[in-house]
Amino acid sequence: MRSFTLASYATYFLAGLVVTTLGSVMPQLLNHYDLSYTKGGELVFVGSIGFLFGVPISTLLLSHWGEKLILAFGASLIAVAQFGFFFLPSYHWLFVFNFINNTGAAIFETIVATLIMEVFVGRRAVMMSYLEVSFGLGAFVMPLIASAFIAFSAWRFSFFISGSIALVMMGLWLKVTYSKTDIDDSKAMDAAAPSPIHMKKYVKWMVFALFVGMICLYTGIEGSLNNFLSSIFIHYLHAIPYVASLSIGAFWVTMVLGRMVTGIMIRRVTYDLFLTASICSTILCFIAFILLRQQWVGFLLVICLGFTMSGIYSITMVYANHSFPGLSRQITSTITAFAGIGNAAFPALVGMTMDAASIQAALWLIVGFSLLYLFGLIFISRLHRKKQEHPLDIKSGAS
Repeated sequence: MRSFTLASYATYFLAGLVVTTLGSVMPQLLNHYDLSYTKGGELVFVGSIGFLFGVPISTLLLSHWGEKLILAFGASLIAVAQFGFFFLPSYHWLFVFNFINNTGAAIFETIVATLIMEVFVGRRAVMMSYLEVSFGLGAFVMPLIASAFIAFSAWRFSFFISGSIALVMMGLWLKVTYSKTDIDDSKAMDAAAPSPIHMKKYVKWMVFALFVGMICLYTGIEGSLNNFLSSIFIHYLHAIPYVASLSIGAFWVTMVLGRMVTGIMIRRVTYDLFLTASICSTILCFIAFILLRQQWVGFLLVICLGFTMSGIYSITMVYANHSFPGLSRQITSTITAFAGIGNAAFPALVGMTMDAASIQAALWLIVGFSLLYLFGLIFISRLHRKKQEHPLDIKSGAS
């Protein structure tokens, strides 16, 4: 299992690279092709549809191939897409390559996350936080690489780096060995959370829909930052391009640090308390960013956002799995799919808002997404607490 765990970390590192490569050079890419932010949003949207397509493909391939072969296939798709971007084809091909790129990323995340949820039941949050640290490291490193290439007017070589690493990962997954039963129970476990509650069928569907909606909202927020943060710094805070690109790096370096802390905190606090504190802090940071409107303050708040947002995705997924025991494969694959939808629809909406209204309006829209997430979380948390306090209200016939 150790070799599988290390390979999984490397896989998430690559996923972090490819999720920020396009956003790190988005202003330069749009300028090269003379495209608007709306087109940039459409490019993100098509890529996220590719992510959504990759989730059921992953499930389908599991019935025919082993996990290692599927993950090697995902790496090959990413390599093709990244090298395709590097050669700067006609702009229509950008949509094709971004679709392929995100299909590969979906294969990575679906297969690895599902295995983590099924195997490490008592320490899902801890393990997911470690994987997210690896993802964050990749997302932090790529903007630094892109910034250096931008400074030397060679920004397209950012794609060459990602494509080369994908080729290495393809070979790694063909060679790695692991056992699903080789688990060390002495490792750190999650904090004791309330036992999953029994719910009537319609309540189950309502709670599940809320979790799906919350994941959509969160990935929409994160996807918008990944793809438009550089542009926001250039046009809202008047930063120069290579400095603006560093804003994504600043965001992701604290994402990495925050996810390291998440692995410690989640051993001490319950899922709902952690998520409530995280999203409330995120909302306050966004509001301050909008109102203060200064470069140095903007960088400081982006750093804070990295901390406050760092554990939201992984702990939301774990909280959903905890709420529906025995359904890890279905819950994880569905949530991963809808994460793709959120990462498609909301950045596209943000891009259109930046063009049609203003960057400030787009930022307020992101605040609205955050508030909707908070409302869903409050409902689920109160339902859990109510059922724990009044267990006699639970119908024995609930399914």
